[in-house]
Amino acid sequence: MGRAHPGLAWKTSKKTLLLAAGEDLRVEALYLGLGSAAGLLALVALLTHPERRTALSFLLGASAGLVGVQVFRIHLFTILAVIWLFIPQGAGNRRSAKFLVPLCFSAVLFASTALLGDLVNSATLALQLLGLVASAGIVVLRSSRDDAKAMLWGLLVMSTIGSAVGLLQVFKLVPSDLWHLQISAIGRPTGIYPEPDWLGMYAGVGVILSWRVALSRAGKVIFSLTNFMVLVLAMARASWVALVGTLALVLCAAVVHRLSHAASPKMKGPRRGRLAAVGAAVLASTIALTAVPQLQEDLVRRVSTMIGTVQEDDISGQARIRQNDSLMTLADSVPVYGHGISAAGRVGAWGQFDAVGEAQNNVASNWILGMWVDGAWFAVPLVAFLVTLALIRLRTIPGQLLTFCLISSLFSNAVFFPITWLLVALAITAHRRRYSAPEAAVSPAVPAASGPFTLHATRVQS
Repeated sequence: MGRAHPGLAWKTSKKTLLLAAGEDLRVEALYLGLGSAAGLLALVALLTHPERRTALSFLLGASAGLVGVQVFRIHLFTILAVIWLFIPQGAGNRRSAKFLVPLCFSAVLFASTALLGDLVNSATLALQLLGLVASAGIVVLRSSRDDAKAMLWGLLVMSTIGSAVGLLQVFKLVPSDLWHLQISAIGRPTGIYPEPDWLGMYAGVGVILSWRVALSRAGKVIFSLTNFMVLVLAMARASWVALVGTLALVLCAAVVHRLSHAASPKMKGPRRGRLAAVGAAVLASTIALTAVPQLQEDLVRRVSTMIGTVQEDDISGQARIRQNDSLMTLADSVPVYGHGISAAGRVGAWGQFDAVGEAQNNVASNWILGMWVDGAWFAVPLVAFLVTLALIRLRTIPGQLLTFCLISSLFSNAVFFPITWLLVALAITAHRRRYSAPEAAVSPAVPAASGPFTLHATRVQS
């Protein structure tokens, strides 16, 4: 029998590969077309709905609870903010505009390092930052009290959805590869996020929100318990540190305020359901630790790694130390305008420095150190603005959430995520409304609770 000509075989295989690639492209084009059509129809239905402003505010808050959802490298949060801008009945918050001047100046100054730096990894990051700042500005200038309430509600719902998916992964009801079995015997869930650390951060946001806002007893228990359990099971130390740090700062702020405003009325958050939520958390923890004894050992070991020196077998801790050491080395040679936005992303997770080509990441794990490498003195105004805003709004829900995210970003950087900039916007406008007060002091403009999951903003009676 004769042998097939090698050239003919190569042409045949090439033709087969091209046909297969063409079929894959057609399938992807079909899915893209169907998804675009569905999205367009949903947008039209939303924009023609009588309650379109409230619904879009809810979606804007929910989009801030997502990571990496972009269209042509533009965050979904930014796209929704632009659409939301043109919905009528928006408020005109001229008093808040004074905060936008230093915010925009500091953001543009930092973004300009994309044109000046010598190690810029992705100039697109500068455009994304400006888009997020512009989105925050839109929310500041046009959001009403009801809009802010709907945005916080959307953020709470999306964070809780992520936590619920994480619980389903732990119970094997959702197929997923759990991370780091050497850290936790049951694995670390990821929920709807790329990594367990992000799941832990958003679960922490859900814990703070569900504790602070006014919910029915059933709603408070469900939302608090779901997020608390995932905050623990995700084994995200950054979120644990951020939650403890935020609590400590809030307590200090409360003491200082009480000493300096002894005659002013005390601000107390809605307490309905808190005792039940604590009891449910204690009961669930007892059952989990009894059913899985190894979980108790894993938690004790994980907490112990937060105290003292980092052990050799602490992989993530060793990686963070090596990355910070490399960033400090890179910072030693930084010019006044830094190495350019996204330059810190050239330092890998294990501290390796990639000066050639395009690195996979654009940001460092530590947001302050990373921004110093990126922009040096050009980044200082933006860092100072974010820290100052979080501190002066520490007694409000957005201020506490912003503080939590900034502390968490010292270990897992979320400064370039939409959630940070939604919280920046709501923290700026928090001076004209109070998110926590006695439940008897609910504003007449806010409807009464109806159902187990009603969220409503409150104010202090004067």
